[in-house]
Amino acid sequence: MGMTMDRIIELQETKLAIAGWIRKLANDAKAIGGRAKKEGRELTSDEQGSIDAIYAQHAESGLELDAVEAEITSLDTSDSRGRVVKPGPIGDRLSSAIHIPKSARFADLFGAVGNDPYAGRFAGLGEFCLAVASGKTDSRLIVNTSVTEESGVSAGFLLPQQFLARILDGALDQEVIRPNATVLPMAGKTLDAPGFDYQDGTSGKRAGLQLQWGPEATALNEQLPKARTLGFSAKKGSILCRVGSELAEDAPAFDRQLSTAMTQAVASGLDGAFLSSAGTGVGIPLSILNSPCLITVTKESGQAASTLFLQNLANMLARLTPSAYKRSSWLVHPTVLPSLLQLTVIVKNVGGSENVGGGLAAAVVQGADGVLRIFGRPVAVTDACSAFSSAGDVVLADLSQYAIAMRRDARIELSRDAYFASDEIGFKLTLRLDGMPTASAPTKLRDGTNTVSPFIALGAR
Repeated sequence: MGMTMDRIIELQETKLAIAGWIRKLANDAKAIGGRAKKEGRELTSDEQGSIDAIYAQHAESGLELDAVEAEITSLDTSDSRGRVVKPGPIGDRLSSAIHIPKSARFADLFGAVGNDPYAGRFAGLGEFCLAVASGKTDSRLIVNTSVTEESGVSAGFLLPQQFLARILDGALDQEVIRPNATVLPMAGKTLDAPGFDYQDGTSGKRAGLQLQWGPEATALNEQLPKARTLGFSAKKGSILCRVGSELAEDAPAFDRQLSTAMTQAVASGLDGAFLSSAGTGVGIPLSILNSPCLITVTKESGQAASTLFLQNLANMLARLTPSAYKRSSWLVHPTVLPSLLQLTVIVKNVGGSENVGGGLAAAVVQGADGVLRIFGRPVAVTDACSAFSSAGDVVLADLSQYAIAMRRDARIELSRDAYFASDEIGFKLTLRLDGMPTASAPTKLRDGTNTVSPFIALGAR
């Protein structure tokens, strides 16, 4: 406990030093701009270069400050009464040695946008993008130098965090995966998240640990938990939004439409990366449908093509990790809905030779809240699933077992030349993040033969 407190004190001192440096940078930039304003002139190229360099340092120092604050939070293990509280696991897999935010919303992940180096210089996303599009020297813009090894204009301009927060939080309300996943803040290009490996559950083991029984004074066998580390590496995801020059001249409409278009594209793109078969893990997050722990349930013997049986869904439920049931949800492609809503139960005679009755499956119901449920668990409709009768058109998942690491910075780039003939402007938004399932393989049950997983997909039919 003493070593932990020493480390917290050391981090607090580092935090104060970084905060002081950030204040100095802000004052230096203000002084340069103030001199030019007092003399009634534009910034010189040298002065603009100095301000750009200061703002880049300001942004990088903000990320360092966030990393220090996150470590302080993870080490502060005492409760309000001063008692030591050991951090518990996130879901069944991920250790809270990494600071876990309260939700996937921007402020919960990264804190308030008070450390934003732009400090409210732009009224809206549209004004910011028009400043980028003007091609003129604008002392308010900050050239991105912290996200990639790129430099200069080719690296784009840092997006003000209040606008990034609106895009990401707005997208969150439209997404399926991220609102229910375990989302972690990533301060650098990589993040190692420690956790435990639950792949082997034989004889009742959990993460290599097993309850031992015996009379008092009986010597117990020492057990070592089986650990694993999730290694995140920031992947680049970009959206190119094309708008007409006339619309760009109408600032309020431009701001609203640009924000809406980018928000919807972010929502669709992230769900696709985290769930669909496009998420290979190479240059893009590793998706649920490409997960090494995914269990694919095959169709029934003799099942006709392009059909859906209630037995298919029951078989999927039987392969779900038992402890995941209360957190699980169904994900289906829109083209699955007609068959899902018409699922029937057929009653045969004693000999099984003739259909004598049946009706709509009671396992599929729509509640008074409008939410469709299968076997009591909610259904989310998303086109990130595969189309009807393809493998992955129906997925049963405990989404808390999907982990996402996100950076707080993004950049905006301008592309005008490609659309010169059509009198349009292209704005490219670039995010950095990664994602992957927390489990490395299906889990063996107590019997050592049957396997379960937090992610179950229905096979092709």
